[in-house]
Amino acid sequence: MDKVLILGGAGRVGQFLSKLLKPAVGAHVLIDLVAPREAVEYRVMSALDLPTHAPDLLREASMLVFALPEDAALAALECLGKHCRAHVVVNTCSVQVPFQSAMREILPSVTSVGINPMFSPSLDWRGRPVAMCEPSPSSAGEMLEALLASNGMNVRRLTPIDHDQIMALCQTLPHAAILIFALTLARSGCDLQSLDALAPPPMRTMLALVARMLQNDPQTYWDIQKYNAAAQDQRDQLNASLAQLSALSQQPTVSGFASELENVRLLLGEHAGPYGEACANLFDLLAQSGRTAACQK
Repeated sequence: MDKVLILGGAGRVGQFLSKLLKPAVGAHVLIDLVAPREAVEYRVMSALDLPTHAPDLLREASMLVFALPEDAALAALECLGKHCRAHVVVNTCSVQVPFQSAMREILPSVTSVGINPMFSPSLDWRGRPVAMCEPSPSSAGEMLEALLASNGMNVRRLTPIDHDQIMALCQTLPHAAILIFALTLARSGCDLQSLDALAPPPMRTMLALVARMLQNDPQTYWDIQKYNAAAQDQRDQLNASLAQLSALSQQPTVSGFASELENVRLLLGEHAGPYGEACANLFDLLAQSGRTAACQK
């Protein structure tokens, strides 16, 4: 491939793809509103300004990467579509159906590949899962899959529809649960110093999840909740489960509550043991980090 343009190249996902693609495809240019930290060719501009400010880059690019939030990616695709000469378009959207549908309308003859890392790219890549979406298999998709695998990542291929449905469970549901906890905690007016001193392992784990989310761009979590067509159903199910828990807590005996937990146990099946052990290890790690923090005060 001659040249790769990475839109949103200074962001975490853009930098991740820049490092990933550099040894495989050679020349690439990062486009962003801020300069990237790594020493690569870049242009500080909006992706929407490419047709007027840097049309040569669009003409020369054989691969166009949209490492942008959903709304920005769709706006850029609509703006750049008629100027695009690329053979391959890659997107990193958390929700795949809207972008892939737009590709069918705007650039129907161009290969479209979706790459959704199921982890923050600031973490170690090795052993991490990555979802890959293609409307149909392509040589570009095979190249990208091999590149991800060679860097230690576990690639799972999905259709765009299947991707969004499973992401509603894998991302929308847990993020919504953490956000509900965080918003409730913020309204509680609690003394966080006392809470930190007394918090049992589940509370410390929830606080750790909230703190991790606060380290990332809110746009990521907003996109996951807003653009996935199945997201509202998961939030509705979460609300229904809260209502169910309230009803179970009003019953005179534990039997109904225990029965519902047994259903969960049956669902987890053989995974219950390994996940339980992983949780115990996590609790130990959080206890160690708590002791270290206390010693440093």
